[in-house]
Amino acid sequence: MSATIPTRPPTTDDAALSLRGVLETSLPRELGTAAAPDRYKVEAVFSRRVSPQERARIEQPSVSQHLADKGFPGITLQVFDRRLVISGASLPMLENGLAHEIAVMLQGIEESIATERERRAAEVDAWQLAEVERAAAVKEEAERVHFE
Repeated sequence: MSATIPTRPPTTDDAALSLRGVLETSLPRELGTAAAPDRYKVEAVFSRRVSPQERARIEQPSVSQHLADKGFPGITLQVFDRRLVISGASLPMLENGLAHEIAVMLQGIEESIATERERRAAEVDAWQLAEVERAAAVKEEAERVHFE
């Protein structure tokens, strides 16, 4: 009994962050019995280590609200090492769309971080260009000074 979360095959830290699947050994022992809980913690394994920036975005309250808006109320996400702890969930919920919503959320976070990184790189490039131009202007001005 396991849910599959959509995955990609990345292997490096530069690769896209995704989830490889459910860690079955972390599931409640009562699953499949009359004593099985309706909701519980499900741990999923990340494809790589999560950056501090990614972790902060995954754990923000707006993610839980977004999942609630998509029909999955009461879900919280926490990152522990290379695991995503999905609290208030169940395997049927994951199979019926929650896994997809989490995968889409991870992709959105990755795209947002990449856009932010590109914006910062463009700002650094613009600053460097302005600095080169400033230095050239100062040099030109200094060269116009003659002690005759």
